[in-house]
Amino acid sequence: MSILMNIKHELQHIIEAMHAVTNVDITVVDEKLKRIASTVDKEYVIGTKAPIYSAFHKCIMTGEQYFLENPKDNPICFECENIENCQELVELCIPIKFGSKIIGVIGMCAYDEKAKQSLLMNRESFMNFEIQLGTIISTILNEKKFMRMLEYSSSEMMTLINSLNEGIIIINNDYNIITTNNYANEKLHINNHIPDLWNLLSEEVYNNLVSKNFIGEMGPVKLNNTEFVINANPIMVKDEREGTVLVLSDFNKMKESVIEFSRKKDIITFDDIVGESELIKQARREAIQVAESDASLLIFGETGTGKEVFARAIHNLSSRKNEVFMAINCGAIPENLIESELFGYERGSFTGANVSGNPGKFEICKDGTLFLDEIGDLPFSMQVKLNRALEEKEIIRVGGSTPIKVNPRIISATHKTLASMVEKNLFRDDLYYRLNVVPIHLPPLRERGYDVIILSRYFLSRFNNVYKKELKGFTAEAEQLLMRYRFPGNIRELRNLIEYAVIFEVKSHIGAENIKKKMETYTSENIKLSEMTRLYEKSVINSKIQELGGDLNSKKEAARQLGISIATLYRKLEMP
Repeated sequence: MSILMNIKHELQHIIEAMHAVTNVDITVVDEKLKRIASTVDKEYVIGTKAPIYSAFHKCIMTGEQYFLENPKDNPICFECENIENCQELVELCIPIKFGSKIIGVIGMCAYDEKAKQSLLMNRESFMNFEIQLGTIISTILNEKKFMRMLEYSSSEMMTLINSLNEGIIIINNDYNIITTNNYANEKLHINNHIPDLWNLLSEEVYNNLVSKNFIGEMGPVKLNNTEFVINANPIMVKDEREGTVLVLSDFNKMKESVIEFSRKKDIITFDDIVGESELIKQARREAIQVAESDASLLIFGETGTGKEVFARAIHNLSSRKNEVFMAINCGAIPENLIESELFGYERGSFTGANVSGNPGKFEICKDGTLFLDEIGDLPFSMQVKLNRALEEKEIIRVGGSTPIKVNPRIISATHKTLASMVEKNLFRDDLYYRLNVVPIHLPPLRERGYDVIILSRYFLSRFNNVYKKELKGFTAEAEQLLMRYRFPGNIRELRNLIEYAVIFEVKSHIGAENIKKKMETYTSENIKLSEMTRLYEKSVINSKIQELGGDLNSKKEAARQLGISIATLYRKLEMP
């Protein structure tokens, strides 16, 4: 279809208006000589073709203007196939250009003496008139093209936003809804009538967004029984805000995606537990044997022995492997927050609480595996609540009253002697026996013999890949040094040591020099006075905490007795 066909109705209106003023007939043909508009018997003429080799045809071929008096006698028309039947007394043809392309012709024709004289007497005016008409036609075509582009862009944009698995609500600066996508319509039950924004989102959510000037993220908020996270993004045009896009993401799907990503990212199996010593092989056998059951496990081991690695491997071998694995360090969370971390909270439960409340770790991994690291640091009051949750398989959010059914598998871990803490009434005996159905003991690295070398070679291969190096191994002196060292920080310390050596080694094999240099930072040899002071302070603090029971309350009491703030105590403990 020709370009001019897209505006045939507009062309017909224009030439009819011109005809009424000039009394001269006008015809518009396209590049294929098809008559698109005409004032000459339009019912019969429009759609037919102008003759080949006519003035119209020559105009298209040459791009030139033609003014013909008595066309029958003009050489221009001698080849015209309709010359014998031609009734035109005067003819004016001007090409229509769109860009650099000729897309048709405007022809003015006189069929009687009055029209002939009018054309002859006003030749220049009519030529200019036709030229202006050509310009008008080009303008109309450009507008049509622009509108088609806008329509296409709009259609493309709507197709795009309708394909999203998120709700899209576009509002203007007056907070009136302009557009919503199919997902938002379905989830928020929007039919033909678009409601007011504050009714759609609820007054509380609306006011919260207004207070933030409709910028940033909030949530999760419940709308029509679905929890959403709402992101508000301003629409800026030349540094001026022209509206806002609200993106509504299903909170539960986001949570599942994060969990799935985390699960795939951290798929740890027993093949990842490196070592051939009898002690580690025994721990591995016991863990594999109990993995498929739902029995509670209590992993004992010094810091850095790989307790969480074991817990993840157990989870990934269990029937719950497709559910959530979540770890929580009971010693790293302030006492006043640990209940809300474990059990969640309802909105308004405390200052700073999320406007819609928040699920806790138990709720998030209700059918998965919950790893309670450093369980010995759990405050005594929370031990009671944890034991009740495990016994009844339900929790109640902080500030709430509705029980929520949960059934996670519990794997706990500690570096402390819980049995001794039970004897001293520092740990509840009922919780201890509930957690310690199957104990697993992880040996410290110093008791694993040649595993030190096996692990060192494993970490060497790993960090060769990370740092794009090609170190071939360790010198004999370096391996002897590794075997003699006690590794108080266990596997974690060994890992850091090998990473350091890989970074700084310039020869083909890691030598004793870099190993020794890193080890010296862990020992008292050649330590500066400031380092000795720091290590002494840390030792005194740890001794005082253990003396007082080793839980969070004892940390507070230790800080008081030592004359320092709790923040200073934590800072000194966390210093390397």
